[in-house]
Amino acid sequence: MEWDAHEYEHKERSTDWYWSVGIITIAVATVSVIFGNTIFAILILVSAFSLALFINREPDTLHIVVDESGVVRDRIRYLYSTLKSFWIDTEHPHKKIILRSEKLLMPLIIIPLNDDVDFDSLHDKLSQFLKEEFHALPFVERMLEYFGF
Repeated sequence: MEWDAHEYEHKERSTDWYWSVGIITIAVATVSVIFGNTIFAILILVSAFSLALFINREPDTLHIVVDESGVVRDRIRYLYSTLKSFWIDTEHPHKKIILRSEKLLMPLIIIPLNDDVDFDSLHDKLSQFLKEEFHALPFVERMLEYFGF
């Protein structure tokens, strides 16, 4: 099976969103300087600047392939031997496969789906090689979605 999907959901943001992020950034940096933590203030300002550069970028289109040896996300192949389980999240507005990896630094791999994918045949294909286990999105990712990132 193969399909193309956007790497993330692109959202249009109003000027109010940018103002609120800017005000919160300045406030946190100012409080950090008042408490004597200048390095943290610099980190906050650099992070906000990086966010401003990244947030307007259009998402890339990824080519996803699910075959007998593993899952390919663009140019990266995740072999079934390095994966523990999977979950197909169809409840979320942006449907995705969540794979649990054996790697310590990258425990969850999120693969985007599009509406053209047949979820039943995808489930059957993945069930041949991995066990199905519920995986929720990480807390940080849910918070970022909630705040519009």
